[in-house]
Amino acid sequence: MTEGDTSDRAPSGNSAKGPFSQTAVSVYCDESRHEGQRAQHYMVIGGLWLPRDKRGEILATLRPIQQHYRITSELKWGKVTQTKLAGYQALVDAIAARTDVHFRCIVVDKSKVDHDKYFQNDRQLGFWVFYWYCLKQWMGNHNTYFISIDFKPESLLAGPTRLRHQLERECVGRAWIQSLNCVDSRENLFCQLADVFIGAVGYEQNALAGSPPKHALAAHIAARFNRRDLKGSDLPSRLRFNIWRIWS
Repeated sequence: MTEGDTSDRAPSGNSAKGPFSQTAVSVYCDESRHEGQRAQHYMVIGGLWLPRDKRGEILATLRPIQQHYRITSELKWGKVTQTKLAGYQALVDAIAARTDVHFRCIVVDKSKVDHDKYFQNDRQLGFWVFYWYCLKQWMGNHNTYFISIDFKPESLLAGPTRLRHQLERECVGRAWIQSLNCVDSRENLFCQLADVFIGAVGYEQNALAGSPPKHALAAHIAARFNRRDLKGSDLPSRLRFNIWRIWS
């Protein structure tokens, strides 16, 4: 199943419950290619996972890099250009240098999803079910989770509330959901970095070409997280940078 490097495994007996134990964990989520872009079959939903009490320390490392490379506006995969490449690579290096920051995403082949059969022809239901798939396997170990999702028009509907309730049912007795909120990614650097990682995975999974700086950044991310590339699929036990391909 795994096409990437198989290092950075979770401890034995802990393979499907994520990288933390008895910790307050912040999770910053985003998604890419979940609507439109018909030529790109694979959508990606994912998030950055980190100890909540380390947020200030991590930001204190990242902010000077942004200042140095003059990339203080919102970071986005779509904004990666040759002139900004070095700055984005430096931010990736800072995240990869830490052992307490992890990224996980799911990759879904949209062309194979039968919304009529599985989601009562409700695309919004399908969207939030995939979010549930992305989060649930790494939740447990008596952690407390603070989940932030980049605001989308879909967020105005009941999806986030339903997602939280389902996760709470999933985690009874083994973890707690302290909050699940929609945030403006323009004001949240961790959501912005999640966007960059998700964009890189989507770029590689959809076999896109035409942007040398984006190709270079995707390759840089893979190398810094000890991967051959950002393609294929991993076991849930792979930490640091986990790609799980479903419905493919």
